[in-house]
Amino acid sequence: MYWFLLFLAVVAVWLSVLALLAKKVWGQAKALTRELVAAQSKLEAAQSAAGSGQTHRGEHAPA
Repeated sequence: MYWFLLFLAVVAVWLSVLALLAKKVWGQAKALTRELVAAQSKLEAAQSAAGSGQTHRGEHAPA
């Protein structure tokens, strides 16, 4: 009986450790995703700003 209770205690500790690690990884993944979305929006804004000031040479070139 004592061995079974000891086994349950060890399993509970391992599950607690795994839950804490999963929470930490989840938080890091959320932060990384947030940074990637911000970087992508900055890149798109920079590309649209560069594209609006750019002239297309081939479209209206004189013949």
